[in-house]
Amino acid sequence: MGFWAGYWSSLKSRDIEEPIDVWVHRPLAYLIARAAFPTPVSPNFITLVSIVFGIATGVCFLWPFPYHVQLGGFFLFWSAVWDCADGQLARMRGTASPFGRMLDGVADLVVSICGMGGAVVVLFQEHHDPWWVGVIVVLLGVATIYTGSSHTATYDMYKNVYLRMTKPGYQEAEDWSAAKARHDAEPPQGVVGRVAWYLYLFYLKEQRARLVRFDPELANYSQFPPYSDELAARYREMALPMMKLWRGWFGFGSLVFSVSLFCWFDLVGVYLVLRLLGLNAFYFFYMRPRQRRLTRALIDAEILPARAD
Repeated sequence: MGFWAGYWSSLKSRDIEEPIDVWVHRPLAYLIARAAFPTPVSPNFITLVSIVFGIATGVCFLWPFPYHVQLGGFFLFWSAVWDCADGQLARMRGTASPFGRMLDGVADLVVSICGMGGAVVVLFQEHHDPWWVGVIVVLLGVATIYTGSSHTATYDMYKNVYLRMTKPGYQEAEDWSAAKARHDAEPPQGVVGRVAWYLYLFYLKEQRARLVRFDPELANYSQFPPYSDELAARYREMALPMMKLWRGWFGFGSLVFSVSLFCWFDLVGVYLVLRLLGLNAFYFFYMRPRQRRLTRALIDAEILPARAD
């Protein structure tokens, strides 16, 4: 199989893939996955490498030395590349697993904390005198981190809804109750397994709680109808324009690349302000009402069920 044919087949769906991933992160990640394919290297090992790059990012941000912010941005960029490579390798081998998806989520959390949290520390180091300026910087940074996590969690939810409705046999969309039942049926073994499960269940519960406030009528996955070609076509026609906005502005890859880019120019503070003010305004005042109208239209068209508690 040629390089580009193999590359396109390693992606999930162009409908939901972030443009920055498709054209920047994933081509580099495919080189890693392609090199690892004939070796014993597992997707989970590649995920751990992504975590190492994320931790290196945090170390660079916390430890001031010449060009430490730029080096942190470099490591952050490569954490995103390796984060893409694990899923591509799993799809190339046909070995995707629930545990691998959970570990990938843990990696995203670690990278987010090291990247966004480290960026706030960098700003505090630069703006902590007088003390009240430092307090304001920290509070604004925490607000940016919290709302940024809402952005990526919302995109992740609608991405899974989209794939659940348009891809036959899609298994990655999971409610907290279903995940908890799976956890109780097969309790995790080892420290890594227990930590991964704890964070995964916490993420699912927090994601649903935020989504109920953002889009109250969106049903749980367990209420969704079985896949059918007719429903898939109708859903895609109505939901794809909105999905293009979610994937273009609110994905994890976009977040990581943006932080990396502004780090290279030592303008982390500018990025945090743009995200806190500009992207949040877009998220709350444009995306939320438009998404709510779309969900209601899908319910009225009997494509999605109404939410039932």
